[in-house]
Amino acid sequence: MYPLDQQPFAPLVNSSSPGFNAVAVDNTAVNFALESTALNRIWQGPSSRSVRLTGLIGDRFYANFGASAVTAASTNSALCIGSVPVIFSVDPKQTYVALVSSTTITINVTLGVGR
Repeated sequence: MYPLDQQPFAPLVNSSSPGFNAVAVDNTAVNFALESTALNRIWQGPSSRSVRLTGLIGDRFYANFGASAVTAASTNSALCIGSVPVIFSVDPKQTYVALVSSTTITINVTLGVGR
């Protein structure tokens, strides 16, 4: 079987809500839970987890993954260019994404597998 982490990115299967829009507010880090059982947004397996982040405008933002207390800042997070999709492989222990931007930006967060 072809390894899931080597295939092109694909949103969660068997989910009516594989993604959500998150708002990074002007210089204030905000974190968001990745999975939601209420919305059927959960990974089907323990490995090959990916998250695609895409800003709805071209502004830059920073992203960091971790547990519920994770924060994002320019010194500890990955720089993302707003309208360019970025795919991150995440560990099962990374249940939250923290986002921050120097402006207010809406970021689409989509759970799936692949790269």
